Amino acid sequence: MNLLDKKYNPDIWQRAKDIPALAPAIESLKKSYEEYCIGEIPTTKFSHFRLFADIGDRTTYQEPFFHRQHRMFTCALLCLIYPENEEYLTLLQDTIFEICDLYVWALPAHMPSITENNNTELDLDACTIAMALAIIKRLLGERLHPLIKSRIDAEIDRRIVTPFLEKDWHWEYRANNWTTVCAGAVGCTLMLNRPDVFEQVKDRINKDMLTYVDAYEDDGVCTEGAGYWGYGFGYYVTYADMLRSYSNGECNLLAGEKIKSIATFYQKMILDENIVVTYGDCGLGGKMMIDAGLVYKLKSIFGDIYELPPMDMLSYGVHYFPFLLDAFICYDEKYSSSSISRDCEYFMANQGWYVKRTPSYSFSCRGGTNGESHNHNDVGSFIFCRDDKQVFCDIGGRPYTRQYFADDTRYTFLETSSRGHNVPIINGQYQANIRDTRSYTKYENGVISIDFAELYDIDGLKLTRHLKPDETGVTITDCFDGASTFVERLITYFKPEISGGVVVTEGVRISFDSSLAEADYDIETRAITLDADGNIEQGQDVYCINLKVKNPKNEFSFRVEVV
Repeated sequence: MNLLDKKYNPDIWQRAKDIPALAPAIESLKKSYEEYCIGEIPTTKFSHFRLFADIGDRTTYQEPFFHRQHRMFTCALLCLIYPENEEYLTLLQDTIFEICDLYVWALPAHMPSITENNNTELDLDACTIAMALAIIKRLLGERLHPLIKSRIDAEIDRRIVTPFLEKDWHWEYRANNWTTVCAGAVGCTLMLNRPDVFEQVKDRINKDMLTYVDAYEDDGVCTEGAGYWGYGFGYYVTYADMLRSYSNGECNLLAGEKIKSIATFYQKMILDENIVVTYGDCGLGGKMMIDAGLVYKLKSIFGDIYELPPMDMLSYGVHYFPFLLDAFICYDEKYSSSSISRDCEYFMANQGWYVKRTPSYSFSCRGGTNGESHNHNDVGSFIFCRDDKQVFCDIGGRPYTRQYFADDTRYTFLETSSRGHNVPIINGQYQANIRDTRSYTKYENGVISIDFAELYDIDGLKLTRHLKPDETGVTITDCFDGASTFVERLITYFKPEISGGVVVTEGVRISFDSSLAEADYDIETRAITLDADGNIEQGQDVYCINLKVKNPKNEFSFRVEVV
């Protein structure tokens, strides 16, 4: 259901107070009010705006920039749920007025240049801010002051409609989250606020959305990672659902087996009650929530094929306004709490990703390429999870800076380099950043085999990793030729203990087959903090275990298992 759906009933906002299952959403709004809405609206300064261009810093400008948006989203929802409270409406209109005054709605990190006046750049934030304003105008209608409504119309026309009509935008061809978030937000904005313009451009926007879908293979894997799946596919579904209502069912971008595969991607990525697979720029520490509104919308659209994730994984944050709205609009009392299956496995053949959950542990490994959007050099890596923790982990991403995305510095970071992943170091070399190389992955007789020699750019190297899960753990065997030195690199957040050729940490043991080769361990510590909630901050440690093979022949085997 959406704002254009004939079944949409605006009374849902007042009824929400009486629905116990929505109490966490309302409580989250109240906390957001305390965090974002008390005190003066934060200022945005030119000295902060230029920091990204000067030194690569994004955070200093973005914090007050996002603060304004979160204030607007929070107050808009509170206006709907508590219409009798005029304070919420006053603060909402003050915030909208300030947002309409901003120099540009795009982020400095997304501007092509800051040396020339350019206040109509279309990026993720410019497009989604416009969509939020169009939604707020539609929802609150005559409660808004005439000047506020007039400013919303004028700024959408100036900042979105005119620049979109003037040229094609780079994100219309990127085939990642940018394509669907930007195009989807523009499309929804126009359907709500300028349907006359939407009629001119709907074929173009639909083509943009299909460009996004074409980036997926039939297995539905989002190679950008689970977080970017929620962002990108979430806006795809939001747009497609609204378009279906707008067109009275004539245009349905939600049909087809590939769309169903994409829709069920997240449920395949769940490793434990609060842990997901974190390949790419995703989910620091393995803990990643999913927006409740997106969950409810997907369940309402795809029915039984969509499994509700554990309720503890649901988020009611104010970061993505359409998803927060859908927590109320799409909720159904039939959506009761659920639990994940502890006896299942998924092999996603196109991308070579694998996930297995058992009663005692969960496990994932991946093939694929090192040429993906938000790529990390991590082909052949694995995650081993126990008791709601990634014990042998994929660190995920790091705070975004200019340097983090620059070609010459991106793979100097532990999080992006293969030195920060559970893959071998061969002849002293890490995986190379060569975008047109790939691995070859198959799953036969309970064994995942990944041929990933191409990723190392070592002449004459042959390398295949065989991973065989069973009831208590995984046996990993690397078969190779052309290696003068061979080190198994293993990454964990938890301090390991080594004794008698065995590593034990957090109830997980690593041991190697001494009949194939002798090996020694050493441990490096790297500065990354994991706090008690599983979130990474700067300052403490991740442990890099080096399992050094002596006189490597052509095969080495080690086992990861619960103690």
